[in-house]
Amino acid sequence: MMPSQRRRHHSNSRHSCRLRALCGVNLFFFAILFFSAPPPRTDHLPHDRHRRSPLPRNAVGNWHEMANFSAPVSGRKSGNSIWRSRDSEFFYGCSNASNKFVRADVITRSNRYLFIATSGGLNQQRTGIIDAVVVARILNATLVVPKLDQRSYWKDASDFADIFDVGWFISFLSHDVKIVKEPLKNEQKVPSPYRMRVPRKCSERCYEKRVLPILMKRHAVQLSKFDYRLANRLQTDLQKLRCKVNYHALKFTDPIHFMGGELVHRMKLQSQHYIALHLRFEPDMLAFSGCYYGGGEKDIRELGAIRKRWKTLHVSNPDRARRQGRCPLTPEEVGLMLRALGYGSDVHIYVASGEVYGGEDTLAPLKALFPNFHSKDTIASKDD
Repeated sequence: MMPSQRRRHHSNSRHSCRLRALCGVNLFFFAILFFSAPPPRTDHLPHDRHRRSPLPRNAVGNWHEMANFSAPVSGRKSGNSIWRSRDSEFFYGCSNASNKFVRADVITRSNRYLFIATSGGLNQQRTGIIDAVVVARILNATLVVPKLDQRSYWKDASDFADIFDVGWFISFLSHDVKIVKEPLKNEQKVPSPYRMRVPRKCSERCYEKRVLPILMKRHAVQLSKFDYRLANRLQTDLQKLRCKVNYHALKFTDPIHFMGGELVHRMKLQSQHYIALHLRFEPDMLAFSGCYYGGGEKDIRELGAIRKRWKTLHVSNPDRARRQGRCPLTPEEVGLMLRALGYGSDVHIYVASGEVYGGEDTLAPLKALFPNFHSKDTIASKDD
């Protein structure tokens, strides 16, 4: 071996020895920390056996007496800190468009009409209405007040005017999008709208490519099954328009607004602070998710029959859906999550959901965790 090669060899050997020594010292200190550290606290967590085995549905009534559950009575936070956000003062509204956002009366084409048929529950339909306004702006079209879904699972016969203030909706957005209840009779005759459907999360470019050519030719287009048919990422001014529709233009009618205020007042009489929950544990939601909750053949048969009404859904894979976090939380899991966040058993809960799958048996664990449980059935009268 040449002298220079021997020197490089000895040098590499010294570096290797130093590296091994450094690693050994690090491992030694980690070992000390590992064996000297106290065990993690588990007094605030439910028993392991309970987390692995959700409660059976027949546990209603005696559920709170079961010995395998040990959720703490009080929350982990104290005072009013849990009801506040230290960063809330930095949040501000962002619905006002920039100076580059041209007025609707300048860009709207008089021979373009957009009709929308919403789909799903009220929350989904509200999202569809918001997106419909933005799509009309993208297409420089006049939006005809959207039609609500009256054929869905709930068979709700309500129309737009039964739920939202139509006059306010049209006037508040008049600078952004032209909206009409129906095409005026004294205007040029509007042909029957061409019916079509766009893919979900359709971008601005998608609408310009798929819908605009047909709209320019037919002058009237109806987009059906309009739920989540607009991309999340849009130009800033279009995103601001979304906010403007959602938080300002869509006002409930006076009777609904009054009833909502009355329910809030009655909850405030119970407690200064309360949590309003939408459990999303209705039969149709569970069927759509394709998840399995341990109810045996009865659940599989019942939810499977509901799932068949969505003809385009793939065959469900419950294990994969749960691994991907796509399964709605059970009422019990919601209660455990709230308790882990620090909300004690003295907190008042208002559940705004519809029919909960499994009824009282399914709600029993949540009611045991939060005995101050309220719903429209408990704080509203039959006259309401």
